Amino acid sequence: MKVLLIKPLNPTGSGYTTKFGFLPTPLGLQVLAAQARAIGINDVRIVDMEADDLTADQMVEYVERWRPDVIGITLHATAAHAFSQDLAKRIKAIYNPLIVAGGHQATFVPGELLDNGFDIIVLGEGDEAFRDVLEHYRDNADFSDIPGIIFKSGNMKIRTEKRELIDDLDRLPIPAFDLVDKERYTFKVFGEGSVATVETARGCPYACDFCSVTPTWGNKWRNKSNDRIMEELRIVKSLGYRWVFFTDDIFVVYPNVKQRSDLFDRIIEEDLGLKFIVQMRADVTSKNPDLIRKASQAGLTIAFLGIESGSEEVLKAMHKGIMTSASVNAVKILTQNNIVVLGGMMLGAPYESFRDMMKTIKFSRVLARAGIDAIQISTYTPLPGTRIFLDALRKNEIFTLDWSRYDILTPVAKTRVNPAIIQALTAYGYYSFYAYKWLHDRLHEVRAVGFKDQIMMNAQKFIMRMMPSYIKDIFRLPSDIMKTAILYRNGIRKRIATDEHVRELIADSSSIVYKETDVKNPYFKIKTQ
Repeated sequence: MKVLLIKPLNPTGSGYTTKFGFLPTPLGLQVLAAQARAIGINDVRIVDMEADDLTADQMVEYVERWRPDVIGITLHATAAHAFSQDLAKRIKAIYNPLIVAGGHQATFVPGELLDNGFDIIVLGEGDEAFRDVLEHYRDNADFSDIPGIIFKSGNMKIRTEKRELIDDLDRLPIPAFDLVDKERYTFKVFGEGSVATVETARGCPYACDFCSVTPTWGNKWRNKSNDRIMEELRIVKSLGYRWVFFTDDIFVVYPNVKQRSDLFDRIIEEDLGLKFIVQMRADVTSKNPDLIRKASQAGLTIAFLGIESGSEEVLKAMHKGIMTSASVNAVKILTQNNIVVLGGMMLGAPYESFRDMMKTIKFSRVLARAGIDAIQISTYTPLPGTRIFLDALRKNEIFTLDWSRYDILTPVAKTRVNPAIIQALTAYGYYSFYAYKWLHDRLHEVRAVGFKDQIMMNAQKFIMRMMPSYIKDIFRLPSDIMKTAILYRNGIRKRIATDEHVRELIADSSSIVYKETDVKNPYFKIKTQ
Protein backbone atom coordinates (compact mmCIF):
# COMPACT_ATOMS: atom_id res chain seq x y z
CA MET A 1 0.00 0.00 0.00
CA LYS A 2 1.27 3.47 -0.92
CA VAL A 3 0.71 6.46 1.36
CA LEU A 4 1.25 10.09 0.44
CA LEU A 5 1.26 12.85 3.08
CA ILE A 6 0.81 16.42 1.86
CA LYS A 7 1.37 19.78 3.48
CA PRO A 8 -0.74 22.08 1.25
CA LEU A 9 -0.02 25.62 0.19
CA ASN A 10 -1.39 28.62 2.03
CA PRO A 11 -2.61 30.81 -0.88
CA THR A 12 -1.88 34.03 1.02
CA GLY A 13 1.65 32.87 1.72
CA SER A 14 3.43 32.08 4.96
CA GLY A 15 4.58 35.28 6.63
CA TYR A 16 7.32 33.42 8.46
CA THR A 17 8.76 32.11 5.19
CA THR A 18 8.32 35.18 3.02
CA LYS A 19 9.45 37.72 5.63
CA PHE A 20 12.01 35.77 7.65
CA GLY A 21 12.94 32.75 5.55
CA PHE A 22 11.78 30.47 8.39
CA LEU A 23 10.56 27.08 7.23
CA PRO A 24 10.91 24.19 9.71
CA THR A 25 10.33 20.57 8.82
CA PRO A 26 6.69 19.30 8.70
CA LEU A 27 6.82 17.34 11.94
CA GLY A 28 3.13 16.39 11.89
CA LEU A 29 3.57 14.51 8.63
CA GLN A 30 6.81 12.91 9.83
CA VAL A 31 4.91 11.62 12.87
CA LEU A 32 2.18 10.13 10.68
CA ALA A 33 4.75 8.57 8.36
CA ALA A 34 6.30 6.89 11.39
CA GLN A 35 2.90 5.44 12.33
CA ALA A 36 2.56 3.99 8.81
CA ARG A 37 6.01 2.43 9.04
CA ALA A 38 5.17 0.98 12.47
CA ILE A 39 2.47 -1.19 10.90
CA GLY A 40 4.63 -2.32 8.01
CA ILE A 41 3.69 0.29 5.39
CA ASN A 42 7.07 1.41 4.08
CA ASP A 43 6.05 2.99 0.79
CA VAL A 44 5.41 6.40 2.34
CA ARG A 45 6.23 9.82 0.92
CA ILE A 46 5.96 13.37 2.24
CA VAL A 47 5.35 16.33 -0.03
CA ASP A 48 5.65 19.80 1.50
CA MET A 49 4.29 22.00 -1.27
CA GLU A 50 5.86 25.16 0.12
CA ALA A 51 9.30 23.63 0.65
CA ASP A 52 9.16 21.73 -2.65
CA ASP A 53 7.87 24.81 -4.49
CA LEU A 54 4.97 22.99 -6.13
CA THR A 55 1.88 24.51 -7.70
CA ALA A 56 -1.52 22.87 -7.47
CA ASP A 57 -1.18 21.60 -11.05
CA GLN A 58 2.20 20.07 -10.30
CA MET A 59 0.84 18.44 -7.16
CA VAL A 60 -2.04 16.87 -9.07
CA GLU A 61 0.36 15.64 -11.76
CA TYR A 62 2.56 14.07 -9.09
CA VAL A 63 -0.40 12.25 -7.55
CA GLU A 64 -1.60 11.06 -10.96
CA ARG A 65 1.82 9.59 -11.73
CA TRP A 66 2.37 7.84 -8.39
CA ARG A 67 -1.25 6.93 -7.59
CA PRO A 68 -1.06 6.46 -3.81
CA ASP A 69 -3.76 4.39 -2.14
CA VAL A 70 -4.14 6.79 0.81
CA ILE A 71 -3.53 10.54 0.82
CA GLY A 72 -3.29 12.47 4.09
CA ILE A 73 -3.51 16.26 4.03
CA THR A 74 -2.62 18.29 7.09
CA LEU A 75 -4.87 21.28 7.69
CA HIS A 76 -3.41 23.24 10.58
CA ALA A 77 -3.54 26.52 8.66
CA THR A 78 -7.12 27.76 8.32
CA ALA A 79 -6.10 29.78 5.26
CA ALA A 80 -5.24 26.54 3.40
CA HIS A 81 -8.84 25.26 3.71
CA ALA A 82 -10.18 26.16 0.26
CA PHE A 83 -6.95 25.19 -1.48
CA SER A 84 -7.03 21.74 0.14
CA GLN A 85 -10.67 21.19 -0.82
CA ASP A 86 -9.89 22.06 -4.42
CA LEU A 87 -6.88 19.74 -4.41
CA ALA A 88 -8.92 16.84 -3.00
CA LYS A 89 -11.68 17.31 -5.57
CA ARG A 90 -9.19 17.45 -8.45
CA ILE A 91 -7.58 14.22 -7.29
CA LYS A 92 -10.98 12.53 -6.94
CA ALA A 93 -11.76 13.50 -10.52
CA ILE A 94 -8.80 11.37 -11.66
CA TYR A 95 -9.21 8.27 -9.47
CA ASN A 96 -10.55 7.33 -6.05
CA PRO A 97 -7.92 7.10 -3.31
CA LEU A 98 -8.85 7.39 0.37
CA ILE A 99 -8.28 11.06 1.26
CA VAL A 100 -7.87 11.89 4.94
CA ALA A 101 -7.64 15.31 6.60
CA GLY A 102 -6.31 16.17 10.03
CA GLY A 103 -5.17 19.17 12.02
CA HIS A 104 -6.79 22.17 13.65
CA GLN A 105 -8.96 23.32 10.75
CA ALA A 106 -10.08 19.80 9.87
CA THR A 107 -11.05 19.13 13.48
CA PHE A 108 -13.36 22.11 13.76
CA VAL A 109 -14.75 22.44 10.22
CA PRO A 110 -15.15 18.78 9.23
CA GLY A 111 -18.52 19.04 7.51
CA GLU A 112 -17.30 21.28 4.70
CA LEU A 113 -14.33 19.02 4.02
CA LEU A 114 -16.42 15.86 3.88
CA ASP A 115 -18.67 17.59 1.35
CA ASN A 116 -15.68 18.50 -0.82
CA GLY A 117 -13.45 15.57 -1.65
CA PHE A 118 -12.40 14.19 1.74
CA ASP A 119 -13.42 10.76 3.01
CA ILE A 120 -12.25 10.82 6.63
CA ILE A 121 -11.49 13.57 9.14
CA VAL A 122 -9.15 12.73 12.02
CA LEU A 123 -10.06 14.80 15.06
CA GLY A 124 -7.55 16.43 17.39
CA GLU A 125 -4.54 14.30 18.29
CA GLY A 126 -4.38 12.16 15.19
CA ASP A 127 -1.29 9.92 15.50
CA GLU A 128 -2.95 6.65 16.46
CA ALA A 129 -6.27 7.39 14.77
CA PHE A 130 -4.47 7.76 11.43
CA ARG A 131 -2.60 4.51 12.04
CA ASP A 132 -5.94 2.80 12.71
CA VAL A 133 -7.38 4.25 9.50
CA LEU A 134 -4.48 2.83 7.50
CA GLU A 135 -4.86 -0.62 9.09
CA HIS A 136 -8.62 -0.70 8.54
CA TYR A 137 -8.30 0.45 4.93
CA ARG A 138 -5.61 -2.15 4.22
CA ASP A 139 -7.76 -4.88 5.79
CA ASN A 140 -10.99 -3.63 4.17
CA ALA A 141 -12.52 -3.22 7.64
CA ASP A 142 -15.31 -0.95 8.84
CA PHE A 143 -14.07 2.45 10.07
CA SER A 144 -16.85 2.79 12.65
CA ASP A 145 -14.86 1.21 15.48
CA ILE A 146 -11.97 3.72 15.16
CA PRO A 147 -12.28 6.35 17.93
CA GLY A 148 -11.77 10.00 17.11
CA ILE A 149 -12.77 10.27 13.45
CA ILE A 150 -15.63 11.39 11.20
CA PHE A 151 -16.16 9.57 7.92
CA LYS A 152 -18.60 9.36 5.07
CA SER A 153 -20.78 6.31 4.64
CA GLY A 154 -22.94 6.83 1.59
CA ASN A 155 -24.74 10.12 2.18
CA MET A 156 -24.20 9.97 5.93
CA LYS A 157 -21.43 11.51 8.05
CA ILE A 158 -20.60 9.34 11.02
CA ARG A 159 -18.76 10.62 14.08
CA THR A 160 -17.23 7.85 16.19
CA GLU A 161 -16.69 7.90 19.95
CA LYS A 162 -14.04 10.22 21.33
CA ARG A 163 -10.42 9.12 21.51
CA GLU A 164 -8.56 9.63 24.76
CA LEU A 165 -5.39 11.68 24.81
CA ILE A 166 -2.06 9.85 24.64
CA ASP A 167 -0.61 10.00 28.15
CA ASP A 168 2.72 8.35 27.40
CA LEU A 169 4.25 10.19 24.44
CA ASP A 170 7.32 7.94 24.61
CA ARG A 171 5.25 5.11 23.15
CA LEU A 172 4.99 6.96 19.85
CA PRO A 173 7.43 5.85 17.14
CA ILE A 174 10.37 8.11 16.30
CA PRO A 175 9.22 10.61 13.63
CA ALA A 176 10.39 9.87 10.08
CA PHE A 177 12.99 12.64 10.11
CA ASP A 178 14.65 11.08 7.06
CA LEU A 179 11.72 11.56 4.67
CA VAL A 180 12.36 15.21 3.80
CA ASP A 181 15.25 17.06 2.18
CA LYS A 182 16.83 19.01 5.04
CA GLU A 183 18.33 21.61 2.70
CA ARG A 184 14.84 23.01 2.05
CA TYR A 185 14.19 23.85 5.72
CA THR A 186 15.95 27.02 6.79
CA PHE A 187 15.92 30.12 9.01
CA LYS A 188 17.60 32.46 6.54
CA VAL A 189 17.10 35.66 8.50
CA PHE A 190 19.46 34.41 11.19
CA GLY A 191 21.96 32.49 9.08
CA GLU A 192 22.58 29.26 7.27
CA GLY A 193 21.79 25.74 8.41
CA SER A 194 18.76 23.48 8.28
CA VAL A 195 15.97 23.56 10.89
CA ALA A 196 14.51 20.32 12.26
CA THR A 197 11.29 20.34 14.25
CA VAL A 198 11.21 18.31 17.46
CA GLU A 199 8.28 17.88 19.83
CA THR A 200 8.89 17.31 23.55
CA ALA A 201 5.40 17.90 24.98
CA ARG A 202 1.74 18.39 24.07
CA GLY A 203 -1.16 20.33 25.51
CA CYS A 204 -1.35 23.63 27.32
CA PRO A 205 -2.54 24.27 30.89
CA TYR A 206 -3.51 27.86 30.09
CA ALA A 207 -6.73 29.22 28.62
CA CYS A 208 -6.02 32.16 26.28
CA ASP A 209 -9.29 32.93 24.53
CA PHE A 210 -7.77 33.33 21.05
CA CYS A 211 -5.78 30.08 21.02
CA SER A 212 -6.84 26.83 19.35
CA VAL A 213 -4.13 24.74 21.03
CA THR A 214 -6.17 23.71 24.07
CA PRO A 215 -9.30 22.61 22.17
CA THR A 216 -7.13 20.70 19.69
CA TRP A 217 -4.58 19.08 22.02
CA GLY A 218 -6.31 19.31 25.40
CA ASN A 219 -5.28 21.39 28.40
CA LYS A 220 -3.56 18.48 30.07
CA TRP A 221 0.17 19.01 29.69
CA ARG A 222 1.99 15.81 28.66
CA ASN A 223 5.72 15.44 28.09
CA LYS A 224 8.27 13.02 26.66
CA SER A 225 11.03 11.73 28.89
CA ASN A 226 14.48 13.25 28.66
CA ASP A 227 15.80 9.91 27.37
CA ARG A 228 13.38 10.07 24.46
CA ILE A 229 14.13 13.75 23.76
CA MET A 230 17.87 13.10 23.72
CA GLU A 231 17.37 10.18 21.33
CA GLU A 232 15.52 12.41 18.86
CA LEU A 233 18.11 15.19 19.16
CA ARG A 234 20.92 12.75 18.38
CA ILE A 235 19.05 11.57 15.29
CA VAL A 236 18.49 15.06 13.84
CA LYS A 237 22.11 15.94 14.54
CA SER A 238 23.26 12.79 12.71
CA LEU A 239 21.14 13.88 9.74
CA GLY A 240 23.05 17.15 9.54
CA TYR A 241 20.62 19.64 11.08
CA ARG A 242 22.17 22.61 12.88
CA TRP A 243 19.00 24.15 14.29
CA VAL A 244 16.16 22.56 16.24
CA PHE A 245 12.77 24.22 16.59
CA PHE A 246 11.03 22.79 19.65
CA THR A 247 7.47 22.99 18.45
CA ASP A 248 5.94 22.80 21.95
CA ASP A 249 3.48 25.65 22.36
CA ILE A 250 5.19 26.45 25.67
CA PHE A 251 8.63 24.94 26.14
CA VAL A 252 8.75 25.53 29.90
CA VAL A 253 5.71 25.32 32.18
CA TYR A 254 5.87 25.30 35.95
CA PRO A 255 5.48 21.48 36.31
CA ASN A 256 8.53 20.79 34.10
CA VAL A 257 11.12 23.32 35.30
CA LYS A 258 13.16 20.57 37.00
CA GLN A 259 12.88 18.26 34.00
CA ARG A 260 14.05 21.02 31.65
CA SER A 261 16.98 21.80 33.93
CA ASP A 262 18.01 18.14 33.83
CA LEU A 263 17.60 18.09 30.04
CA PHE A 264 19.89 21.10 29.65
CA ASP A 265 22.49 19.40 31.86
CA ARG A 266 22.46 16.37 29.58
CA ILE A 267 22.70 18.46 26.41
CA ILE A 268 25.66 20.37 27.86
CA GLU A 269 27.35 17.15 28.97
CA GLU A 270 27.02 15.58 25.50
CA ASP A 271 27.95 18.85 23.76
CA LEU A 272 25.42 18.30 20.98
CA GLY A 273 26.31 21.58 19.30
CA LEU A 274 22.73 22.28 18.19
CA LYS A 275 21.07 25.71 18.29
CA PHE A 276 17.56 25.74 19.72
CA ILE A 277 14.46 27.82 18.97
CA VAL A 278 11.67 27.72 21.57
CA GLN A 279 8.36 29.35 22.48
CA MET A 280 8.20 30.66 26.05
CA ARG A 281 5.83 32.32 28.49
CA ALA A 282 7.01 35.64 29.88
CA ASP A 283 6.04 34.91 33.49
CA VAL A 284 7.82 31.55 33.66
CA THR A 285 10.88 33.05 31.98
CA SER A 286 11.08 36.06 34.29
CA LYS A 287 10.86 33.89 37.42
CA ASN A 288 13.52 31.37 36.37
CA PRO A 289 16.69 33.30 35.44
CA ASP A 290 18.99 30.43 36.47
CA LEU A 291 17.14 28.06 34.15
CA ILE A 292 17.50 30.52 31.26
CA ARG A 293 21.22 30.83 31.93
CA LYS A 294 21.61 27.07 31.74
CA ALA A 295 19.39 26.91 28.63
CA SER A 296 21.69 29.39 26.89
CA GLN A 297 24.70 27.22 27.72
CA ALA A 298 22.86 24.21 26.27
CA GLY A 299 22.20 25.98 22.96
CA LEU A 300 19.04 28.06 23.38
CA THR A 301 19.60 30.74 20.77
CA ILE A 302 16.18 32.13 19.85
CA ALA A 303 13.15 32.51 22.13
CA PHE A 304 9.68 33.57 21.05
CA LEU A 305 7.57 35.26 23.75
CA GLY A 306 3.79 35.55 23.48
CA ILE A 307 3.46 39.11 24.77
CA GLU A 308 0.14 39.86 23.02
CA SER A 309 -0.74 43.30 24.41
CA GLY A 310 0.57 46.37 26.20
CA SER A 311 -2.76 46.84 27.99
CA GLU A 312 -3.24 45.13 31.34
CA GLU A 313 -7.02 45.21 30.81
CA VAL A 314 -6.75 43.46 27.45
CA LEU A 315 -4.37 40.82 28.82
CA LYS A 316 -6.88 40.09 31.57
CA ALA A 317 -9.75 39.84 29.09
CA MET A 318 -7.68 37.45 26.96
CA HIS A 319 -7.14 35.21 30.02
CA LYS A 320 -3.45 35.44 29.19
CA GLY A 321 -2.39 35.32 32.84
CA ILE A 322 0.62 37.63 32.54
CA MET A 323 1.45 41.26 33.32
CA THR A 324 3.34 43.64 31.05
CA SER A 325 6.08 43.87 33.68
CA ALA A 326 6.72 40.13 33.30
CA SER A 327 7.27 40.60 29.57
CA VAL A 328 9.82 43.36 30.15
CA ASN A 329 11.67 41.27 32.74
CA ALA A 330 11.64 38.21 30.49
CA VAL A 331 13.12 40.20 27.60
CA LYS A 332 15.88 41.52 29.86
CA ILE A 333 16.77 38.08 31.21
CA LEU A 334 16.90 36.51 27.75
CA THR A 335 18.93 39.43 26.40
CA GLN A 336 21.42 39.21 29.28
CA ASN A 337 22.04 35.61 28.25
CA ASN A 338 22.68 36.57 24.60
CA ILE A 339 19.47 34.93 23.39
CA VAL A 340 17.70 36.45 20.40
CA VAL A 341 14.25 37.55 21.58
CA LEU A 342 11.23 37.58 19.27
CA GLY A 343 7.91 38.88 20.56
CA GLY A 344 4.38 38.18 19.40
CA MET A 345 1.77 40.93 19.78
CA MET A 346 -1.73 41.32 18.37
CA LEU A 347 -4.28 44.00 17.71
CA GLY A 348 -8.03 43.88 17.21
CA ALA A 349 -9.61 41.91 20.04
CA PRO A 350 -13.40 42.47 20.14
CA TYR A 351 -13.12 44.17 23.56
CA GLU A 352 -10.08 46.28 22.59
CA SER A 353 -10.30 50.04 22.10
CA PHE A 354 -8.22 52.29 19.87
CA ARG A 355 -6.46 53.47 23.02
CA ASP A 356 -5.65 49.89 24.01
CA MET A 357 -4.08 49.26 20.62
CA MET A 358 -1.96 52.39 20.89
CA LYS A 359 -0.80 51.14 24.30
CA THR A 360 0.40 47.96 22.62
CA ILE A 361 2.27 49.89 19.93
CA LYS A 362 3.89 52.10 22.56
CA PHE A 363 4.71 49.08 24.69
CA SER A 364 6.62 47.57 21.77
CA ARG A 365 9.04 50.49 22.14
CA VAL A 366 9.42 49.77 25.85
CA LEU A 367 10.37 46.24 24.84
CA ALA A 368 12.81 47.63 22.27
CA ARG A 369 14.56 49.55 25.04
CA ALA A 370 14.59 46.41 27.17
CA GLY A 371 16.44 44.57 24.39
CA ILE A 372 13.86 42.71 22.31
CA ASP A 373 15.25 42.01 18.84
CA ALA A 374 12.11 41.61 16.72
CA ILE A 375 8.34 41.56 16.98
CA GLN A 376 5.49 40.17 14.98
CA ILE A 377 2.24 42.12 15.22
CA SER A 378 -0.68 40.01 14.05
CA THR A 379 -4.42 40.46 13.84
CA TYR A 380 -6.55 38.93 16.60
CA THR A 381 -8.34 36.24 14.60
CA PRO A 382 -11.30 34.07 15.67
CA LEU A 383 -10.04 30.68 14.52
CA PRO A 384 -12.50 27.77 14.43
CA GLY A 385 -12.56 25.86 17.70
CA THR A 386 -11.86 28.90 19.87
CA ARG A 387 -14.31 30.60 22.22
CA ILE A 388 -14.00 33.83 20.28
CA PHE A 389 -15.02 32.11 17.03
CA LEU A 390 -18.17 30.76 18.64
CA ASP A 391 -18.99 34.10 20.26
CA ALA A 392 -18.47 35.99 17.01
CA LEU A 393 -20.66 33.56 15.05
CA ARG A 394 -23.46 33.69 17.59
CA LYS A 395 -23.37 37.49 17.69
CA ASN A 396 -23.21 37.76 13.89
CA GLU A 397 -19.88 39.61 14.14
CA ILE A 398 -17.92 37.60 11.56
CA PHE A 399 -18.12 39.40 8.23
CA THR A 400 -16.44 36.79 6.02
CA LEU A 401 -16.12 33.01 5.92
CA ASP A 402 -13.48 33.18 3.20
CA TRP A 403 -11.03 30.92 5.02
CA SER A 404 -8.09 32.20 2.96
CA ARG A 405 -8.37 35.45 4.93
CA TYR A 406 -7.92 33.64 8.26
CA ASP A 407 -4.16 34.12 8.13
CA ILE A 408 -3.84 36.11 11.43
CA LEU A 409 -2.86 39.08 9.29
CA THR A 410 -6.24 40.19 7.93
CA PRO A 411 -9.32 41.21 9.97
CA VAL A 412 -12.35 38.95 9.56
CA ALA A 413 -14.66 40.02 12.41
CA LYS A 414 -16.46 43.12 13.61
CA THR A 415 -14.83 44.71 16.66
CA ARG A 416 -14.98 47.96 18.66
CA VAL A 417 -12.66 49.57 16.11
CA ASN A 418 -13.27 49.44 12.36
CA PRO A 419 -11.30 46.47 10.93
CA ALA A 420 -9.72 48.66 8.24
CA ILE A 421 -8.29 50.89 10.97
CA ILE A 422 -6.98 47.81 12.79
CA GLN A 423 -5.21 46.67 9.62
CA ALA A 424 -3.62 50.11 9.22
CA LEU A 425 -2.58 50.22 12.88
CA THR A 426 -1.02 46.76 12.61
CA ALA A 427 1.16 47.88 9.72
CA TYR A 428 2.03 51.15 11.48
CA GLY A 429 2.94 49.33 14.70
CA TYR A 430 5.08 46.80 12.88
CA TYR A 431 7.11 49.20 10.73
CA SER A 432 7.39 51.93 13.37
CA PHE A 433 8.80 49.40 15.85
CA TYR A 434 11.69 48.56 13.55
CA ALA A 435 12.37 52.22 12.81
CA TYR A 436 12.39 52.96 16.54
CA LYS A 437 14.53 49.90 17.30
CA TRP A 438 17.10 50.83 14.65
CA LEU A 439 17.38 54.43 15.88
CA HIS A 440 17.49 53.48 19.58
CA ASP A 441 20.23 50.89 19.14
CA ARG A 442 22.43 53.28 17.19
CA LEU A 443 21.97 56.22 19.51
CA HIS A 444 22.81 54.03 22.50
CA GLU A 445 25.45 51.97 20.67
CA VAL A 446 23.64 48.75 21.47
CA ARG A 447 25.31 45.73 19.95
CA ALA A 448 25.01 42.02 20.56
CA VAL A 449 28.02 39.99 21.61
CA GLY A 450 29.38 36.57 20.73
CA PHE A 451 27.28 34.27 18.57
CA LYS A 452 24.28 36.58 18.85
CA ASP A 453 26.27 39.34 17.14
CA GLN A 454 26.85 37.05 14.15
CA ILE A 455 23.16 36.14 14.05
CA MET A 456 22.06 39.78 14.12
CA MET A 457 24.54 40.69 11.37
CA ASN A 458 23.06 37.89 9.26
CA ALA A 459 19.60 39.31 9.99
CA GLN A 460 20.62 42.77 8.82
CA LYS A 461 21.97 41.36 5.55
CA PHE A 462 18.81 39.32 5.02
CA ILE A 463 16.60 42.35 5.67
CA MET A 464 18.56 44.42 3.16
CA ARG A 465 18.09 41.70 0.54
CA MET A 466 14.38 41.57 1.31
CA MET A 467 13.91 45.35 1.31
CA PRO A 468 12.31 45.48 -2.19
CA SER A 469 9.69 42.98 -0.98
CA TYR A 470 9.00 45.01 2.18
CA ILE A 471 8.63 48.20 0.15
CA LYS A 472 6.27 46.45 -2.23
CA ASP A 473 4.14 45.39 0.76
CA ILE A 474 3.98 48.98 1.99
CA PHE A 475 2.80 50.27 -1.39
CA ARG A 476 0.18 47.50 -1.56
CA LEU A 477 -1.14 48.32 1.91
CA PRO A 478 -3.71 51.00 0.92
CA SER A 479 -5.29 48.61 -1.56
CA ASP A 480 -5.42 45.81 1.03
CA ILE A 481 -7.01 48.11 3.59
CA MET A 482 -9.59 49.24 1.07
CA LYS A 483 -10.47 45.62 0.31
CA THR A 484 -11.00 44.98 4.01
CA ALA A 485 -13.18 48.07 4.33
CA ILE A 486 -15.39 47.00 1.41
CA LEU A 487 -15.62 43.40 2.62
CA TYR A 488 -16.54 44.61 6.11
CA ARG A 489 -19.24 46.96 4.81
CA ASN A 490 -20.76 44.26 2.61
CA GLY A 491 -20.41 41.57 5.26
CA ILE A 492 -22.36 43.43 7.93
CA ARG A 493 -25.10 44.34 5.46
CA LYS A 494 -25.56 40.88 3.99
CA ARG A 495 -25.69 37.38 5.41
CA ILE A 496 -22.29 35.68 5.16
CA ALA A 497 -23.94 32.25 5.04
CA THR A 498 -27.28 30.54 5.43
CA ASP A 499 -28.61 30.07 8.95
CA GLU A 500 -28.18 26.32 8.49
CA HIS A 501 -24.51 26.73 7.56
CA VAL A 502 -23.85 28.96 10.56
CA ARG A 503 -25.59 26.50 12.90
CA GLU A 504 -23.46 23.67 11.48
CA LEU A 505 -20.28 25.68 12.00
CA ILE A 506 -21.27 26.41 15.59
CA ALA A 507 -22.05 22.74 16.20
CA ASP A 508 -18.75 21.61 14.64
CA SER A 509 -16.67 24.16 16.50
CA SER A 510 -18.50 23.45 19.76
CA SER A 511 -17.88 19.72 19.50
CA ILE A 512 -14.44 19.81 21.07
CA VAL A 513 -13.17 16.30 20.59
CA TYR A 514 -12.20 15.82 24.23
CA LYS A 515 -15.52 16.86 25.77
CA GLU A 516 -18.69 14.91 26.20
CA THR A 517 -20.55 17.60 24.23
CA ASP A 518 -19.36 15.75 21.11
CA VAL A 519 -22.50 13.64 21.10
CA LYS A 520 -24.75 16.71 20.98
CA ASN A 521 -23.72 17.67 17.45
CA PRO A 522 -26.88 17.17 15.37
CA TYR A 523 -25.04 17.23 12.04
CA PHE A 524 -23.40 13.83 12.42
CA LYS A 525 -24.76 10.43 13.21
CA ILE A 526 -23.01 9.32 16.38
CA LYS A 527 -21.46 5.86 16.55
CA THR A 528 -21.53 4.53 20.11
CA GLN A 529 -20.50 1.23 21.63
